[in-house]
Amino acid sequence: GKGDGVSVSRQCGETARGGHAILLILLSASSCCSTPSAEVAPPAMMDPRQDKGFIAPERLLRTVNDMPKFLASRACKSLVEFIRAINTASQGAKLSDECIISPLVQRLLDTLNTMEGWCEEYPPSQQQMRYGNVAFREWHNRLLSSATDLVRMILPEEYEEAVVELVPYLCESFGNATRIDYGTGHENTFVAFLVCLSELGLVTKDDHKALAMRVFAKYIILMRKIQMRYRLEPAGSQGVWGLDDYCFLPFYWGASQLLHHEIIKPSSIHVNQVLQTFGDEYMYLSSVQFVKQVKKGNLGETSPMLNDISAVLSWEKINTGLLKMYKAECLGKFQIMQHFLFGSILTLEENGGDSSHHNR
Repeated sequence: GKGDGVSVSRQCGETARGGHAILLILLSASSCCSTPSAEVAPPAMMDPRQDKGFIAPERLLRTVNDMPKFLASRACKSLVEFIRAINTASQGAKLSDECIISPLVQRLLDTLNTMEGWCEEYPPSQQQMRYGNVAFREWHNRLLSSATDLVRMILPEEYEEAVVELVPYLCESFGNATRIDYGTGHENTFVAFLVCLSELGLVTKDDHKALAMRVFAKYIILMRKIQMRYRLEPAGSQGVWGLDDYCFLPFYWGASQLLHHEIIKPSSIHVNQVLQTFGDEYMYLSSVQFVKQVKKGNLGETSPMLNDISAVLSWEKINTGLLKMYKAECLGKFQIMQHFLFGSILTLEENGGDSSHHNR
């Protein structure tokens, strides 16, 4: 991802002041690249009994000058490979499709359900501010105090040593309690949590469909509930020009779900009956529904980029373009990635170097 990430980032450097520039990425998606992603081999299972090198991850991107190092790192490569693999597993799938639910995937779902239950324990405070209900801090404190036990419950017993490394990723995946905001950086961190499980060999290719159709879908539902209940402010939002104020991957993986769909076309997002009928099955459509729910008005005025993307003729071009946009606007932006955590699993070491802790 280094080359694409750097070149596309330059193309889109002025996005906030000219959002239509990003649309060029979609429209320039070559037709010869209609296959969204290649197969990605799962990592080899490591033996945790031979490897005690887990560490608490930390922020290492201090300035924008550190971004080239990140774009060339194994962490960046692992993230891109993982989201492409999940994209492949999402092709043509509906959220209600049968999935293989491994014990670990079920524990992930149980964890998200537990977090959702906390919402009822911490009702919103009565306040007049448009954004930032302070009750979110109580919810988030519950996450911080429970995270170690939650991760310990998710991991097999022999991976106890990895708890210290995975807990911070979980804690950083659900918004910031100080600013009471949420954005694509937090979404990235939740994906990084899943990537860590993949790098450890605890989830494999057989789990990818369930990670998309069950785990990530549940995560997005939970975050929408939290956003609405506690009025979380968008973190790093590009406002009217952004694809979405809070998240990105439901559009990328959601477009993969709609590849070759006989009825639903990109322009179908303007048909309310399509959104109402199919929104529960396709992440892209439910995401458009949510945008329409939180932004009152014509889609062309409130979300011009989503509106413009609907003019692209095929889901294949949209899917390919959204991967390029993800590399540029999420992985390629210091504003987002400065908060990213690096440890022994997701390292800032250059891709291709010796692994300091884990055999892949």
